[in-house]
Amino acid sequence: MWDSTRRATPARAGPASNTSTIELKPGTELVLKVEDLAFGGRGVARHEGLVLFIEGALPGESARVRVRRIRSGFAEAELLQIVNRSPDRAVPPCDHYGECGGCDLQHLSPEGQGRAKREQVRSILTRIAGIGSPPVAETVISADAWAYRFRIDFEWSRAGRGLRLGLHRRGKADEIVPIDRCHLISERANRFARHLAAAASRRGLTAWDHRKRSGFLRRASIQDARGSGEMLLTLETGRGEPQALRQLADDLRGEFPRLAGVVRREIDRGGRQVEVSIVSGRDHLFEIVDGDRFMIPAGAFFQPNVHLSGTLRSMALSALDPDPGEALLELFCGVGFLTRSLAPRVREMTAVEGSREAVTAARANLAGASLGRVRFLSGDVAMLLPDLLKQSTWDAIVLDPPRTGLPRGVPERIAAAGIGRLVYVSCDPATLARDLKIVMAGDAYRLIAVAPIDLFPQTHHVECVASLVRTS
Repeated sequence: MWDSTRRATPARAGPASNTSTIELKPGTELVLKVEDLAFGGRGVARHEGLVLFIEGALPGESARVRVRRIRSGFAEAELLQIVNRSPDRAVPPCDHYGECGGCDLQHLSPEGQGRAKREQVRSILTRIAGIGSPPVAETVISADAWAYRFRIDFEWSRAGRGLRLGLHRRGKADEIVPIDRCHLISERANRFARHLAAAASRRGLTAWDHRKRSGFLRRASIQDARGSGEMLLTLETGRGEPQALRQLADDLRGEFPRLAGVVRREIDRGGRQVEVSIVSGRDHLFEIVDGDRFMIPAGAFFQPNVHLSGTLRSMALSALDPDPGEALLELFCGVGFLTRSLAPRVREMTAVEGSREAVTAARANLAGASLGRVRFLSGDVAMLLPDLLKQSTWDAIVLDPPRTGLPRGVPERIAAAGIGRLVYVSCDPATLARDLKIVMAGDAYRLIAVAPIDLFPQTHHVECVASLVRTS
């Protein structure tokens, strides 16, 4: 495992040696020039035409590496020593970096991350969608690249006689790394997590062991609303109803008065959710973004970056540029985050979402704010879309699907519908490119702009707002 603080130290040796005659095999050491950063955060170098992926190496650096694996068409290497250091290299502040799987770019400056993500988006659109010279703008980055997460999902693990909260180990998802402090969440959320683990330990609660298939506590999801100051805890547990769980909730709400509630999701031994209940308080919290108040249920999605969520919404609105006389279709509307800004600017709007609890929240979030112009539908997008396209002539469509992208068949139906404008908000450039390739087939649509926004600093993930217009 790459350790940025111990193994990737600047070299005192001279310039890189010529490695052109070295035969590659596992264990081979050589000095290479890093040319690029792959999607996923690994440096890219080449040796006699063979691509090598190097964990922890940055573009522009010369690095001494050791080959770990040789696969068909590429090799993987570990970083031993930095010979020439990139000016974009940063010192990771996190003690768990390189071990925890949550972050993979803490060793790259925020500005460097923005540049790398822009190039990755361009490369993916060209490679997957076949778009030559895609119009990708510079990445929008936040003035604060830390403590940005609205929500974090911790896993429970045993620690001696007590419990710890942690995250999946990098490269080994079945192992949990205990986390003392996560730099992606607020200091309040970190204090809450430490108190939660200690309080659960004192009450004798046990952590789920997936190997032994025993234990009670599986996951702890903390939602931290900075605009309203509220927090919400969702505990994923096994079956049964120990009194200690209610006592734990009372303890937490006494220690953290802004904790709006504790929700429980019961999971059976087969991993199926069997019941959702409120242990204490309520099952939702409120957040305020640019003056708009949103009710967010425990199980509903909300934009992950508290510093840039308002910026993302403004970018999507600007990309669509709606007209007051238009009819708008929105797919995957969630709790109405985009809907709230779009509805007052159009004649009519239909918003579709698969989660029933999210749609209920969306209706509440638009109450008194052009709700009469919006029809909300709860159900499978792929099943509802054919009738929606027949029922009305839409001037524009907004898409904000999950990381998996649009369901099978949806891009084809959108392409055939002849809608004038399309805005696609994506959190995965690869699925965005896959879907755009279908939508743009036969030159039906033209991609006019892609705006990356770094909603996920310190990780390789990036959000994009893509704008398309109908060409025929």
